[in-house]
Amino acid sequence: MLAGFLVSLLLQVIFSGIDDNTLLDRLILTLGELAILVPALFLLSQRQIKIFQVLPLNRTSLVTVLMSIMLVGGSVGLVAVFETIAIPYFPVPDFLQELETNLFAGSWLDNLILILAACLIAPVAEEFLFRGILQQSIFYHFNSLLPAMVIPTVIFALFHIAYLFYLPALIELVFLALLLAWLMAKTANILIPMLVHGLFNLSAFSGLFIGDLEESTSVTELGAPWIILSIIFFVGGWIYFKKMGVVVLDEVYLIPAAREKN
Repeated sequence: MLAGFLVSLLLQVIFSGIDDNTLLDRLILTLGELAILVPALFLLSQRQIKIFQVLPLNRTSLVTVLMSIMLVGGSVGLVAVFETIAIPYFPVPDFLQELETNLFAGSWLDNLILILAACLIAPVAEEFLFRGILQQSIFYHFNSLLPAMVIPTVIFALFHIAYLFYLPALIELVFLALLLAWLMAKTANILIPMLVHGLFNLSAFSGLFIGDLEESTSVTELGAPWIILSIIFFVGGWIYFKKMGVVVLDEVYLIPAAREKN
């Protein structure tokens, strides 16, 4: 995993240093996401373990899926409120502003590849590694949920190195990672963190198309309906998952039927 992490960081550095070929930028970004999977997949092949034997795929109801989407909606809304409050005190660094400005500077094909990489490939690859393998392995080793949530969160934050130098973005990143870890523990279905991760990323990109909420200079400008709905969605989703027990899997690599932890 460390080898894949380092290779992926190297590709991200290369990506950030290329400014004359947007399509190549997007492809390198995609390869950087996929690179983190190479060591894990190699290890599984050496042990003759199939991918679907590793992935936690506990049966999940449609209600749980819908509640996870509602939780995302509330979280995205509250993140917008947090950004509106924080940005006057923590101005966005020039390098992040430039990154956002140049994000959709390419052709429609470049942008399509970027969206697919960020909203499909990245959630699948990162959740497979961080929540699907790492979190489960640490939980099995320590028999405790706390390190199983915290350690992957730290590595997840390091993987998104560009946001480590801006405190509000770092806070949002840690919040997202802990939320994904919590949902993984509650559902034991890797598809839920993948879905939530993808929707979070999609919300960030959609803001670049329909207008950036960061332009709001006060909470009042966001509007009371936005804030109220965000709170209702978040609290409703949080209560639903809070009532669910932590699902414990009997094996780390071979996923059997799950049982509820009392």
